[in-house]
Amino acid sequence: MAFALSRSQHTPLAGMALAAAAFAMLTLIDTIFKLMAEGHPAYQILFVNGGFAVIPIVGWALLTGGFERLYTSRPLLHLVRGAVSVVSAFCAIYAYSRLPLADFYAIVFSGPLIVTALSAFWLGEKIDPGRWLAIITGFLGVLLVAHPGEASLAAHGTAAMAGRLAALLSVFCYALSVIMVRHMRLGESNLAFSFFGYVAGLVIGGTILLFGKAPSLHMGDFAHLALSGFLAGVASICLMTAYQRSSVALVAPFQYTQIFWGALAGWLIWAQTPNRHLIAGAIIVAVSGLYVIYKEMRVSDDRRPTTGKKL
Repeated sequence: MAFALSRSQHTPLAGMALAAAAFAMLTLIDTIFKLMAEGHPAYQILFVNGGFAVIPIVGWALLTGGFERLYTSRPLLHLVRGAVSVVSAFCAIYAYSRLPLADFYAIVFSGPLIVTALSAFWLGEKIDPGRWLAIITGFLGVLLVAHPGEASLAAHGTAAMAGRLAALLSVFCYALSVIMVRHMRLGESNLAFSFFGYVAGLVIGGTILLFGKAPSLHMGDFAHLALSGFLAGVASICLMTAYQRSSVALVAPFQYTQIFWGALAGWLIWAQTPNRHLIAGAIIVAVSGLYVIYKEMRVSDDRRPTTGKKL
């Protein structure tokens, strides 16, 4: 059973505040992951993270309708989508260990562009020439951020280039996960998507941990990962509520605040500062992404039935 807010609860300012808080928390989580990735494998990080992320999600389900909010008639599809999200997280953690957070986010900002492109091929959605132009322009911005070539390779090393490729693979898997959500969303609770996504991380990470090797977690490291997991669950609830209280056009742009938080974390913790390629590329990708979001909202509004409206 899906949970819906009453009309009086649709408050755009509250939704925007929740979105801003959610993306700030997600940046803090990524910062913890980057710190942990230097000494712990991704599967160990995702195992602990997933175990603590489900706690606030289950708690919120009990407060807003009970366990039926986590019910799904397609658990296998949910786990497949969750596995795609886990691959995205593995690639992201690898990228964290080799890139400044601001560089990673500048590449991740291409997510809405990839989602729109994939929706044309997978869901058969019609994309107007303006959005295709924005997609192509955004990808050129990604190339500017990555600035591949022999000069860049010599300046930054193979590790940084591998990190950028991992970031691209991460955002592609993220976009694939979003497309699967669009395909599966009818009859499913938004909370179920978050729940099964973290359960997949818990199961996959735990299974690899059983057969693989990982350093023991000291109390401080465990506390940091537990915090990241709990915040991940809270952030997912905040984002779901934000989308219920505000339009996508008001909520989605707050993702781009992560470039500020990521640059701030990089400067404070690792003394990293963005270069001109990153700044220029991030602006191009962000503007392209915002244009695509705006156009998609216009298309969604045009498709809404007008029957019953008072003129």
